Amino acid sequence: MVFVWLVVSPVFIRWADRFLEPIFSKWIAFVVLIWIGFVFYLFFFCVVFDLIRLIFRWKSLTSKKVLLGALALALGFSVYSYYETLGLEVIRLQVKTDKLPSHIEQVKIMQVSDLHLGPLLGKEKIELVKKVWEREKPDLILETGDLVDGNMRKKDYLAEELAKITAPLGKYAIMGNHEYYRGWREASEFIERSGFKLLKDQVEVVGGFLVIAGLDDKDCRYAKACTTDFDEIAFLSKLPRDKFVLVLKHQPLVKKETLGYFDLMLSGHTHGGLYRPIGSFLVRFLYETDRGLKYLGKGSYLFVSKGVGTGGPPMRFLTPPDVVIIELINLKKEKQPKSTAVMLREIYQIL
Repeated sequence: MVFVWLVVSPVFIRWADRFLEPIFSKWIAFVVLIWIGFVFYLFFFCVVFDLIRLIFRWKSLTSKKVLLGALALALGFSVYSYYETLGLEVIRLQVKTDKLPSHIEQVKIMQVSDLHLGPLLGKEKIELVKKVWEREKPDLILETGDLVDGNMRKKDYLAEELAKITAPLGKYAIMGNHEYYRGWREASEFIERSGFKLLKDQVEVVGGFLVIAGLDDKDCRYAKACTTDFDEIAFLSKLPRDKFVLVLKHQPLVKKETLGYFDLMLSGHTHGGLYRPIGSFLVRFLYETDRGLKYLGKGSYLFVSKGVGTGGPPMRFLTPPDVVIIELINLKKEKQPKSTAVMLREIYQIL
């Protein structure tokens, strides 16, 4: 029965999101997803206790004790994992470059990723982002996918809240895989109503010195929403190298042939593995990294945000949500020989 419920519950959430009022669909999604997260924790701890009993041959560890212990741990971990999603960690990334005009000392960029706005997550997540925006006053805002994760036809108020977040150099966004799962046309309309310029395998030159290349998510092909013959290597090879090149790519999949064609790639998608250390360990088999800054070679860096929301149960373990503040610092002012990038420690938390 539990297995059947786990299979059909996502369909039930989708139905409620489409046909019920947001207040009802929100609570349905919350109860169902919390239950799913709790069941997964329960299954995990039952397996751990059974392995301990098998390996050490502890006959005193009865099935009843295993179940009671697993229930207690599953409940405790579920409560903590939900609590961890409520805050927001702000990470500062400093990039020194000689590609800024001499009259510009610094450009501040705010990266926001994976809000997963939909039946469960909404205005409360946008408010967290707004607090960072009000404090940091970024020059440019970049959204790296999975902004939308549900029916947005009754969510104009969310678009209005996002539209209040502005920046002198503009706001740019790309699509993530969840936009294609939930209906990309509706998602793209919501993104644009939120004040973002959507980039689908497109390039935008900002301020005459920043090149933003927005790559469409690879899952666009499943929705037949993009051409199958897009050549990412050829696309990036044509970007000007005398300007600072930012690549937005939702999933941190890097083609080695593109190294040297960009200065910094910004990604999300991984949520830091969601459950550390197991999730992080598994994610690193699929992607370049699960979180943070990584030097790729030939002057190209990758930064992966853990995102603001969650794409499933509202739970995280040792992978707190984040918003990233990227400071591009003019190297010409410091007269240093080459560009560098460094991720600083988490500077403050929004609760």
